[in-house]
Amino acid sequence: MKRRRSDRPVRRASRVLTLLATLAGALVLPAHAAMAAGTTYYVDCSASANGNGTQSSPWNSVSSVNNTTFGPGDNVLFAAGSTCTGQLTPGGSGASGSPITVGSYGSGAKPVIDANGATGPVIHLLNQQYWEIGNLELTNAASSPAYRSGVLAENSSGGVLHHIRVHDMNIHHISGWPGGWYSTNAGVGVQTDHTTPVSTWDDVVVENNTFDHVDRIAVAVTPDGDGQGTGLTTGTVIRGNTMTYDGADDILVVKNDGALIDGNKAGYGGAKNQCPPSGQYCNGASAGIWMSGSSNTVVQNNEVYCHVNGADGTGYDVDWGNHNTTFQYNYSHQNLGGFMLVMPPFSIANEPTSTVPSDGTVIRYNISENDGTNAGCPTSGTPTHGTGVFHFVGNIPNKSGSSGAVPLIYNNTIYVNKSGLNTPILYSRRGGSVTGTLSFRNNAVFNYGTGGYFTTSAGSVYSNNLFYGTHPSSEPADSAKVVTDPEFRNPGNADASSSYTGVDAYQVHPSSPVVRAGAVISDNGGKDAFGNTVSATAAPNIGAYNGTGGNLVSNAGFESGSMSPWTNSGAAPSVTSSGARTGGYALTTQASGSGANQTLTGLNPNTTYLLTGWAKVANSGETLAIGVKNYGGAETFTNVSTTSYSQAAVLFTTGGSNTSGTIYCWKNTGGTGAGNCDDLAVERMSTPANTLTNAGFETGSLSPWSRSGSGTASNVVASGARTGTYSLQTGAANSGVEQTPTGLASSATYLLAGWAKAADGSEQVSVGVKSFGGTETYLRTSTTAYSQQPVFFTTGSTNTSATAYCYKNAGASAGYCDDYTLIKLS
Repeated sequence: MKRRRSDRPVRRASRVLTLLATLAGALVLPAHAAMAAGTTYYVDCSASANGNGTQSSPWNSVSSVNNTTFGPGDNVLFAAGSTCTGQLTPGGSGASGSPITVGSYGSGAKPVIDANGATGPVIHLLNQQYWEIGNLELTNAASSPAYRSGVLAENSSGGVLHHIRVHDMNIHHISGWPGGWYSTNAGVGVQTDHTTPVSTWDDVVVENNTFDHVDRIAVAVTPDGDGQGTGLTTGTVIRGNTMTYDGADDILVVKNDGALIDGNKAGYGGAKNQCPPSGQYCNGASAGIWMSGSSNTVVQNNEVYCHVNGADGTGYDVDWGNHNTTFQYNYSHQNLGGFMLVMPPFSIANEPTSTVPSDGTVIRYNISENDGTNAGCPTSGTPTHGTGVFHFVGNIPNKSGSSGAVPLIYNNTIYVNKSGLNTPILYSRRGGSVTGTLSFRNNAVFNYGTGGYFTTSAGSVYSNNLFYGTHPSSEPADSAKVVTDPEFRNPGNADASSSYTGVDAYQVHPSSPVVRAGAVISDNGGKDAFGNTVSATAAPNIGAYNGTGGNLVSNAGFESGSMSPWTNSGAAPSVTSSGARTGGYALTTQASGSGANQTLTGLNPNTTYLLTGWAKVANSGETLAIGVKNYGGAETFTNVSTTSYSQAAVLFTTGGSNTSGTIYCWKNTGGTGAGNCDDLAVERMSTPANTLTNAGFETGSLSPWSRSGSGTASNVVASGARTGTYSLQTGAANSGVEQTPTGLASSATYLLAGWAKAADGSEQVSVGVKSFGGTETYLRTSTTAYSQQPVFFTTGSTNTSATAYCYKNAGASAGYCDDYTLIKLS
């Protein structure tokens, strides 16, 4: 939350700087000399003598530049590898299409301009426009803070000034006030001074720069204080910059319209909060990227991480008085205060927009990983206002009468998997109950922590979210929620050898339950965080990823509304608009001997693949098979006999010369009711090694499985096997076995697949996993013929083992298990 000290400054820092600059010019500097336009001037501060500014006779100090008034098309070039000491205050303005350019010449390191601890900016432009500054290194380190900045462009003209571009700079160790005003303590500050009429900028571009140890902030495009005028700066673009160890914030725009903040990367900010002397602006709170009093801001493709400020400390922030703000495609991780700060309206003197709730806020296709902690960061902070993935300072801002009154939070991926982490998903400093409403849809929440959710006023919408892991009592009611593992590719980046790191880790496997399980949202932006199309009419995925996960099956969910490229098998099935698991369509078989095939080509020989699919039958006790044949091995399938959708899984390995295989959905003969199949997938497995030992009990003994339960002991028997000679036979009740393989990868997704059957069809046998860092999960079967039970799970951030089991909980007859597989999905 961006608070201000009540004792407003009598004189603003920018005014002090302007006065100092004016006095310095009056006392020391001669008048600027007018020069011919379109000229290139050369500066080499390593030259022994001051020349005339030509390449053969360059200037050798910044004073020669400061004594010159430049015009449209002029170039001021500093020699590569040289260092100039002092502050640069060149005169003049360029023109539209003909800016004044400041850059470098020659080969070698960027030229350095070192202000050597002087108060004020390293480069200062006052009421000047059409400047482009690039390819320099700026620094201004000092033992104590003062008003210092790298580049400061100020407008006190009472009108609109145009085109300031700062690019490809290295700006570092600027010893400003970490708790002082933003643009006068910035790496790049573009400021409008308080004037009547108001002053504004148009066409401000800050791109491809590197900032390090800048106090307070890397980039700020702001007025010279809160409540300063009603004009809005336009055409601001801040993109492609890298920022580390900023003393407080990283990027801020205030009183802007249409700003684009795109593709920046900022880390380790917010460690300092020292304020200027009493009576001047003071704010020790900070966040990574934020805006105030602005309209139509787009924040996208940025990464903010390890922000350590204890007061706010979030990666992103929609602050006071904003209209139509969109956060999309951003990555946030290990930020102390959380992912997103949301401010309520509050009162700022002379600032009427601060009392109006921000409206039109859209937060979509973002990824938040282990926010709410600095664990794993080189520095850390202590929160003073709490933490939360979505961190509301007060009640939810709802603007009466606005078409965008309610914050829209949809298709974000939230991952909380750090030992002992208690970060709430929805948090407010007001407590567990807030007023106001929001819309929370299609979000994938993976939560191994203990944090929960605040409650809101009636009218909030929670739908089609995934809630996996811990389920606190405050978890919102959601009739369309998914509660099984989302099967992320490599969440948390624990496996450094994986190709799926960072944002890419949150793509999902094609077998994921989030695929096509979301609700259609109008005006959804049209693409996800990875560039995949998001339809305006077809069901999207849950979470920030809308792809198919590399699924090799075409028309896998029958969403084309037709069979192709599936072909009929037996009694002709049909694609129907009823019975779907996700989306609008499913395959509907006839009652007996009916199904569909699809032949996959382009497979690799001697390669293991995973086939998964969802199926159900109309009549309990009948079966529908999902399987594969003609791949160079024995036909293999698993039967589903449930009347609600269950997932089937089949691992198969192609023959030595086979490059194709046929998958199918088949309603077995003898039934009287139809079956449905939906969401089939085939994925190549790059690491299919089974981590379980004696997985089919073919040693004829139990080891290394151990018995569990208090009932009759389970035993390996030479009967009831699915394959081979032996199987595991449980007792009738409270009887089972378990095995705990070690050496698993932490924060990794695994598939446990085990085959089970019950001697009595009214009883159940469980295949499950526990002690892996998440909540115990299992599937039960009551079939009297073997059926495979696939269980997907993700290990905890510090867990490298898991316990797989077969268990018969109750009943009067035995259960059987055979042919277990535990493999890592990569």
